[in-house]
Amino acid sequence: MEPHVRVGVLVVVPFGKRKLLTGVILSIHEIPPAGYQARYIDTLLDSDPVIHEVQLAFWKWMAGYYMCFMGEILLAALPAGLRLSSETSYQLNPAFDGDLTSFTEREKLLLEALAAREVMSPDEISELLQVKAYQPAIKKLLAAGAVLVMEDLKEKYKPRYDTFIRLTPACADEDGLQAAFKLLDRAPKQQEVLMMYVQLSLRYTSEPEEVKKTMLQKFAGCTAGVVAELIRKSVLELYERETSRLPNAPEDGKVDFNLSEAQQKAYEEILISIKTKPVTLLYGVTSSGKTEIFVKFVKELLAQGKQILYILPEIALTTQMIVRLQRYFGNQVLVYHSRFNQNERVEVWNMVLRNESSRGKLILGARSAVFLPFSDLGMVIIDEEHEVSFKQHEPAPRYHARDAAIVLASLHNAPVVLGSATPAFETMHNALRGKYGYVQIYERFGGMDLPVVKPLLLSKATAPSGYFTETLVSAIRETLARKEQVILFQNRRGYAPILVCTSCGWTPECTRCDVSATFHKSLERLVCHYCGNRYTIPPECPACGSHKLKLAGFGTERIEEELEIIFPDAKIARLDLDSARSKHAYQQILGDFQDGSIDVLIGTQMVTKGLDFGRVNLVGVLNADLLLKFPDFRSVERAYQLMTQVAGRAGRRQKRGEVYIQSQNPGHWVISAVMGGRYTEVYEHEMEERQKFKYPPFTRLILLIFRHQKMELTDFCAAEYVKGLDHLLPKHCILGPEYPQVARVKNRYNKHVLLKIEPDVHLGKFKEQLTQINHRFFAQKQFSPVRLLINIDPQ
Repeated sequence: MEPHVRVGVLVVVPFGKRKLLTGVILSIHEIPPAGYQARYIDTLLDSDPVIHEVQLAFWKWMAGYYMCFMGEILLAALPAGLRLSSETSYQLNPAFDGDLTSFTEREKLLLEALAAREVMSPDEISELLQVKAYQPAIKKLLAAGAVLVMEDLKEKYKPRYDTFIRLTPACADEDGLQAAFKLLDRAPKQQEVLMMYVQLSLRYTSEPEEVKKTMLQKFAGCTAGVVAELIRKSVLELYERETSRLPNAPEDGKVDFNLSEAQQKAYEEILISIKTKPVTLLYGVTSSGKTEIFVKFVKELLAQGKQILYILPEIALTTQMIVRLQRYFGNQVLVYHSRFNQNERVEVWNMVLRNESSRGKLILGARSAVFLPFSDLGMVIIDEEHEVSFKQHEPAPRYHARDAAIVLASLHNAPVVLGSATPAFETMHNALRGKYGYVQIYERFGGMDLPVVKPLLLSKATAPSGYFTETLVSAIRETLARKEQVILFQNRRGYAPILVCTSCGWTPECTRCDVSATFHKSLERLVCHYCGNRYTIPPECPACGSHKLKLAGFGTERIEEELEIIFPDAKIARLDLDSARSKHAYQQILGDFQDGSIDVLIGTQMVTKGLDFGRVNLVGVLNADLLLKFPDFRSVERAYQLMTQVAGRAGRRQKRGEVYIQSQNPGHWVISAVMGGRYTEVYEHEMEERQKFKYPPFTRLILLIFRHQKMELTDFCAAEYVKGLDHLLPKHCILGPEYPQVARVKNRYNKHVLLKIEPDVHLGKFKEQLTQINHRFFAQKQFSPVRLLINIDPQ
């Protein structure tokens, strides 16, 4: 193997006594490890690296900054189809003497099954024994020599091959083809199929094109038997070719456009900025045409053969942006997000890695796209950079895609352009103090005015449901009468968040989490939004026996039902995690809304993020108090961002839009700021508060989460750990330990400690000291069962 071993090559390595796992070569040296005997690499998976050295440098930075392991990054970054691991299976030992006297009935059942099936997987054994913990039975049978364990290396990614048809060499020229038609004089169906093949192979150009076997059968209206006869007569022959699973663009990407005067000015300012600043913020009001500015940069970089990473925060937004970018660039747009299956992810990875065709140049993706193997990155564009969904929470690495992408771009010496109508306050802080370049657009594309924003007092709701004010209902009715569309924003999915007994106040809670279960009418179940557990709806209160169970609150599902009663002729749909679980559900819902098949779209945060629909002229925020009263230091920032962003979906084309914000406190200063589009006012107010109480961007935050099944051990561990931090940070910079709002999730208690790192503390050195404390602290037997999760820059 030695001549073929290179940095970035994937290898199979032994792990434990029997397991085989995928590893990646990080470095090549001749220094043997101290303290243990190194083991040999089992297999080389590829002769060429699948990970670039720049990419490995990026991973090392990520592991250091976010305090996680390189293995965790490898798991997050590398498509599962490229990772091989051995699969365990069990078989009966041929040398076993057959003595069953010492075995239990369950163990005897397993031996009988192995004798019948020869080989069984762990899942099959678990199903047979009807227990999850099958290991004790297997362990006893292994010790007795009754069974053998095997490890089989399975390759997960399999290239897709399609069967094509072509003329045999004897029939490939004009004379040979005429002879073939003459040969088929008495077989008119076969003659017809041959004629169809000729037509399909020459349908676009005078040069023959490839024809799939299935396509020929479909257009010729024939069975596989007819084609088989033509193959037997040596007229046609079959061949296989590897083909992509990725869909082709429906358009060729020949649409062109011209920038407006304001867009052109912003474009030129960005050009100047990226020469001196590694990052530039493009702050433009909603519908100011930021996307067209990004598209112009993409067009110029593609002409230079450069790769461009275009990151979006949400798959729903990615779906619409795919269509928009394909209008300009056709098949040059390559998409990457979590809804792709593993085979599709491998194909995208390989295209970006090879960087040979135009299809590996423009990559449009969600946050995981930062892990792709770029070799010639020309620019990173981060749209809606303020979005909280750029932050990964579970599992590690708990990275922020915006921040990670900035580092990735710096390793490639590529500029970064951030776009937003409501920039994150940390980003704006960096722009105003000159760390980032700063470009602004204050007018909407096409001269359209920003929508009129009107607050409504929610307590005066008198519509049949009580969830809408009469004013909002009338506005929806008038909008639908004009054949225009409506977006309604409610940041809570499900039907009702609480089922409550009006006699004693009992509410059903998840058995695994400290949270109420949400009622979903479509499922006729109570669902925990933290662990996913589902519960049947009790016919009576289990606490007092009363039948007076009442649903309190409202989610998107209930809003949909109520609107169908008020507007029976309207076509109403939801866009939330429940309605868009399947791979193409986003595309279907947004496509129907774009086409006008849907009149009213109700949604959670998914409907606030950069969507562009020309016929939407009314937007309603159904309960702004859910945003304003959220217990977090970023609640004002996020409430302003969400309300401004969803308001920006209205009036983007033909007429000025209207936005109604329902609240029990319509005079709230944040709602007033949204009405006037006063981002600067909200920013300055919050900066003053954050500086006073030492929150970002004036400090860095590190969240420590202690997790264990026992509350007492979690409490004790967190309290003792905090004592060891006294010499590193002043007391006012250590908040906690405290339980969060939802203390128990999936039967594990979580206790939080929030650390504030002030500017005079060197963050890198502090992390090194924290790592040393972790090693010493959790080496103690009493604390080793507790898991510590470290979240750098929690959002």
